[in-house]
Amino acid sequence: MSHWIMGIMAALFGLLGLFMASAARDTGIFIFGIGLFAAGVLFAWWMIKTAYDEAESDINAA
Repeated sequence: MSHWIMGIMAALFGLLGLFMASAARDTGIFIFGIGLFAAGVLFAWWMIKTAYDEAESDINAA
């Protein structure tokens, strides 16, 4: 269940970053928003990778 909560939080931070970047009036906030979005996407991909790695290790252990 915690994987779902962390995935939802990463998605919310990614959306927050996109909203910040779209409403930015200076370069610093724009870069921070894009960075927050990128971090959310990369974290979600990392969670998917670890889930597949765990599933693969369960298959190989059998």
